[in-house]
Amino acid sequence: MNDENLFDTELLTHWADALAPVQPPAGLRERIMARVRAEHPLTQLRTIRSAEGWMDFGPGIRFKILHRDENGRANSLLARLEAGVTLPPHLHAANEECLVLEGEITFDDITVRAGDYHFAPKGAAHPALTTPAGALIFLRSGMGETVPEFSAAR
Repeated sequence: MNDENLFDTELLTHWADALAPVQPPAGLRERIMARVRAEHPLTQLRTIRSAEGWMDFGPGIRFKILHRDENGRANSLLARLEAGVTLPPHLHAANEECLVLEGEITFDDITVRAGDYHFAPKGAAHPALTTPAGALIFLRSGMGETVPEFSAAR
């Protein structure tokens, strides 16, 4: 054994080989996990059901906040836009990420369909956004990011 190796690996190998396998008592894992759950409940996790939390934003527009990141100053939300809704041109005070979950949204010559991702950086000007058939979108954007006016052309 040398100074760099505090344990003699050959001796440790012999000891490990001499050990007989031990079967833990039945239910031990379940009892340990029950204690862990009791001492550390999953209070940090949150589930929002599909029908919960929707708020009216204006004609043809509903949204629900999924998460507010106070430290990062961002919101994650879902927005449901009914067919014919138009959002006016607007500037972004913060980066905005958009994932279309259902339907499609259009602005200028860009159509963003279900499964498509769109990013608008801070300071970007968005032209008017329309959704002829309606859409469900996931947005992540800065706190206080709002659209001041809207219309539902039906």
